[in-house]
Amino acid sequence: QTRETANNTKNEQEARWAEHFQEVLNRPPPEEEADIQDASADLDINTDPPGKEEIVTAIRFLKNRKAPGYDNLNAELFKADPDLAATILQPLFRTIWERKQVPDDWNKGIIVKIPKKGALSDCNNCRGITLLSVPSKILAKVIIQRISDAVDKLLRNEQAGFRRGRGCIDQIFALRNIIEQCTEWQRQLYINFVDFEKAFDSIHRDSLWRILRAYGIPDQIVELIKSFYTNFSCSVGNSDVRFEVKTGVRQGCVMSALLFNLVIDWVMRRTTEDGARGIRWTLFSSLEDLDFADDLALLSHTHQHMQEKTNHLNTFARQVGLKISQRKTEVMTLNVDSPAPVKVDGEELPTTKSFTYLGSIVRQDGGAGNDIQSRLNKARTVFMTLNNVWRSSQYSVHTKLRIYQSCVLSALLYGSECWRMTEGDLNKLSTFHTTSLRKILRIFWPRKISNHDLLQRCKQEDMDTIITRRRWRWIGHVMRKDCTSISKTALHWTPEGKRKRGRPKNTWR
Repeated sequence: QTRETANNTKNEQEARWAEHFQEVLNRPPPEEEADIQDASADLDINTDPPGKEEIVTAIRFLKNRKAPGYDNLNAELFKADPDLAATILQPLFRTIWERKQVPDDWNKGIIVKIPKKGALSDCNNCRGITLLSVPSKILAKVIIQRISDAVDKLLRNEQAGFRRGRGCIDQIFALRNIIEQCTEWQRQLYINFVDFEKAFDSIHRDSLWRILRAYGIPDQIVELIKSFYTNFSCSVGNSDVRFEVKTGVRQGCVMSALLFNLVIDWVMRRTTEDGARGIRWTLFSSLEDLDFADDLALLSHTHQHMQEKTNHLNTFARQVGLKISQRKTEVMTLNVDSPAPVKVDGEELPTTKSFTYLGSIVRQDGGAGNDIQSRLNKARTVFMTLNNVWRSSQYSVHTKLRIYQSCVLSALLYGSECWRMTEGDLNKLSTFHTTSLRKILRIFWPRKISNHDLLQRCKQEDMDTIITRRRWRWIGHVMRKDCTSISKTALHWTPEGKRKRGRPKNTWR
């Protein structure tokens, strides 16, 4: 009877998890469909069946030690002999290419629950990761290799997410510099940090297929991509309860990032097509927004322009299944006395003096003090988590220092290329650095050693040198970019305005 009760409880839990993820992964359709027209001509993309070399290249891109999908085939099986695997897969891929239909096992995903913060009894405190068939990932990689270069040229310059040669630091620097310069030159600025509800899981798929055609992707490729989504279903763990997934892009698929970028690109083009409501950026252009995938920061000099832009974004986003989260979307203003609220569907959006943008805290006055303190707290947490490593006698000092550099310093110095530091900020960082090295070397009172000797013994640089080196390395990366790059323009951008009397505040420059 106890075993029967346990089985009943397990079945109830599986049913509840399936119900939860079915609700999360199946969003309501848009009330108004988007007006999306096909492109006048297709892009120059190869539509022939995959060659052996393409398949070998795709196999080598697979990551090791990843869980297999429904067919229980892992990546190491194919990477053991890529040439042999490609020879076996090529006839299958040719058949799929001609029939525009993938095997049924490829359309079955397994959801693994990853706990987040909060009580585990609440389903919302678990994130779902979908395991997909490895052969399907290989074919998806072949497709994405063919279309990515052609599509990337069409995307807006404001989008930096999932694109080669662009990253979070570029967008963080551009935003910090805009805030600093608008503060220095007393220029009004409105920033709307937009957050979408379940963005990747909410995309309306019929709209997605039409957007692909609107960007000139050949019909053969579009039909192949659609076959990956036809009758796609998931189960939670090893449960027999399966449910169909009808909205969003597939989790864990290499094509999903580019497909999502195309949707956001279409939405933002429609949002900004009928007038310059952004900030004056160059002599002939304005900067409307800064994007990293679904993390949008809308920019305007006036409340009217910001409200109009937000309304347009809300309208066109809804047409493709996206919904702005009124709770998480926040507005920041600079040099505005008694700012009027920005609204979405009649509801006022909350205002803020600081916002965590792409993992970095951006403050209203452009300072980096809050972000530096947050980074210190995160680095301390990582250091304490690895306390058993620092105390262990099984690891050499060299190994411990390598772990310290890769885990602790990377957490501490994220975004340091953009920091406007004071002497006090640098002292805090230096104190943490030297204190951590003393603990790794097991140097405690009453033993004494100067910081200079400590750094020499560890073969480490002081914090000022580390940050300066990272900053110059990043500047070199920016200077090698095209002249139209936003981060490169931000290095010397200055708004129209007038400085206050007296000594200007210190800025990143």
